[in-house]
Formats: sequence, C-alpha cells, structure tokens
Amino acid sequence: MDMSTPEPPVTFTTPMLKAIANPLRRQILDTLSAMENARAADLAQTLGVPANKVSFHLRELAKANMIVEVPELARDKRDRVWKPVARGYTTGEVGERPEDLTGTAMNAYLGQVVHDEQRRLQAALQHAEKQYRGEESGVVKAQMQTSNLMLTHDECQELIRRMEKVIPAFREDLKNGKVKSSQSAQEREIWHVMTLYNADSLLNESHMGEQSSQNSK
Repeated sequence: MDMSTPEPPVTFTTPMLKAIANPLRRQILDTLSAMENARAADLAQTLGVPANKVSFHLRELAKANMIVEVPELARDKRDRVWKPVARGYTTGEVGERPEDLTGTAMNAYLGQVVHDEQRRLQAALQHAEKQYRGEESGVVKAQMQTSNLMLTHDECQELIRRMEKVIPAFREDLKNGKVKSSQSAQEREIWHVMTLYNADSLLNESHMGEQSSQNSK
C-alpha cells in the first residue's frame, strides 16, 4: 500500500492481484505512481526496458483497472499518457473477493511483496557495507532509520496518521518547486520509501514459534 496520500485506499480485486503478480508490472506501476503520469517511452527510458514491452504491460494494468489514460495530457490522438487509478491499496477483509475465498491470490501477492522488500533491504545493507569499507564512493543510495517508542495502540494510530501527511506534503512542495536541490529534475530517479510499524511482540512470537519448531524436531 502506498501511504503517501490521504486518499482512501482501494481494496485489491483478484484481477488486480493477478495483474501485479508479474514483477515487471509491479515495477511499472510503482514507477508510474512516482511519476504520477507518463508515456510508455518515459517509463521505458526510466526502467531500461523496451517501450513495446512496457506498452504491453500497461495495457494489462489498464485491463485490471489499475491505470487509466489521461487524454488531456496527450499531444495528439496517437499519444497515450497513463496515470494510476489509485494512490494507495489495501488488502481488504477476508471474503471481499468471492473468487479468492481461500486467499491464494492474496497470499501469492504478499509473498512477492516480502521478496521485493527483502531484496531492497539486502541491496541497501550491501551498499552500506561497501561505503563503510571505502569500496564505493559517491552519493549514498540508501539510508535506514529506526526508532523505539513505548506506545498504546491508539498512540501508534496517531503516529501513523501524522506520518501519512509527510509525503503528500513533500510531494506538493516538489511540484511547486519549494524543495531546493543542486541537481536538475532530469537527474531524479525512483526512490522507494517504506515505513514499517512493528510491535516487538510480533518478533517475540516469531522467535517463540521458531524455538517450538526446533524443540519438536
């Protein structure tokens, strides 16, 4: 789910989950979300993928109602500009997808999300190690911050509400040229920002489950 907007999230449908089962399609949707609107050629250049391949996946995302054309931004009738239908998604509740009552499509999607985030975390840590050892110089490509707070559930929900306002406000400042940068806009690249709210009790339960599993062997 993209938490960078106050708009209510859209509940995933089974066709949506099947559409983003493709890793390149997820990457295209993420990039389009960051760019807000784009042509296949723009996305192809950013991702380093052939434009005809991007066009195919854009059509598949459109069939799943995840993106729509923006004709008012087109240069002519043949020009196709796309934008995401929603700024955020939610898994919804059990039973909301009658055609996926067993949760197969959702479980497959969540497994892919875990894989994607593990790859990002591993890449960030490897980058940090190389920077620390002096094997890699230049711009830092990743940064991780962690905080520990004593919170009630209500207090945590308030923290989430406050954090949800940060990126939309920053996005607007970017649009309005209020964020100073020594680099030009052409030097921008996609940055993935993930905020995780995790109760330590989940971690403890996980450890207990692993320990019980090991004891039973």
